[in-house]
Amino acid sequence: MYAYKEIITVDNLQQLTLSKPLNLPIGKKVEVLVIAEDDGESLDDIRGFIKQQDITESMINEAIEWARK
Repeated sequence: MYAYKEIITVDNLQQLTLSKPLNLPIGKKVEVLVIAEDDGESLDDIRGFIKQQDITESMINEAIEWARK
């Protein structure tokens, strides 16, 4: 398994530019995991967003159950 970690600033929301080339052959399929720092969003902000989207408690519970399968 090959692993690479680099902290970058996002300038383009559709393209990530690394400081150096990856040590992989062209055409190699890779899995990309993006983890962003917390921007200070509070739980109340998240609840407000969910409420604006008309997402119900039962919908959330159903999604959790589905994800656990």
